[in-house]
Amino acid sequence: MAIVPSKSAKKRRCKVPQSSFLRKKKRKPSKPRSSFHDGQPPAGQSENDSEEVGSEVLEGFKLSFPGLKFEDIQSFEDFSIVIEGLVLDSELTEDVRRKYYKLCCCQNAFLHENLIKGLNFKLIAGVISETISIADAMRGCDLSTSRDEFATWDKTLKATELFGMNVGFLRARLTHLVTLAFDSEDAAKTRRYMEARTERLHIEDEIRNIEAKLVGLKATHERYESDVENLKTRAERYEVRFNREVLAPW
Repeated sequence: MAIVPSKSAKKRRCKVPQSSFLRKKKRKPSKPRSSFHDGQPPAGQSENDSEEVGSEVLEGFKLSFPGLKFEDIQSFEDFSIVIEGLVLDSELTEDVRRKYYKLCCCQNAFLHENLIKGLNFKLIAGVISETISIADAMRGCDLSTSRDEFATWDKTLKATELFGMNVGFLRARLTHLVTLAFDSEDAAKTRRYMEARTERLHIEDEIRNIEAKLVGLKATHERYESDVENLKTRAERYEVRFNREVLAPW
């Protein structure tokens, strides 16, 4: 008697709403319900029936609405860092995201919108964090900041730019600051002033140290002066006595 495999039940697929988190799942295909006869597989069974079929979806990142433009953002509460349709917010602290939002507002654009496709999300978060760190450092620099520090910041910004970050405006500001700090006549005079001021402070410290030592020396001098006055008379009498003994007849 021929054995006919039973039809697998159709499975219903649930639609995932855009705001939910996606989880990684693998779905195994259903197998025909039938028995083996004389050790032979049932007729019509394909070799591919044993292969697993499924799709992997990133877990932990919320889906974002497509086509969102920066001009649609009205406040920080509306702002999300979206990479290839997924929200990256959970990879960054709120402080970094707030600063990044303000930086984007300065350019009226998402600074990350031209990032190279397929970059690791951890790497992207690091690129954004480093950009904010350098922007903060630039805000905190002054004429005592070394040329090497400026060069390091520019090197890092150049690297983030190679990934596709829009940091050209930061590099332009950095170049301008370097010119003001090192390459103008006023900058040279200001640096000489700062060096002279530093040296003056150093000399003043040395003077204070010497004065402190001098106070100690004066105290020591006064102590010996007191000893001299107190012992002078007795010492002189003893010296006279000793000299008499020296000159005494044999």
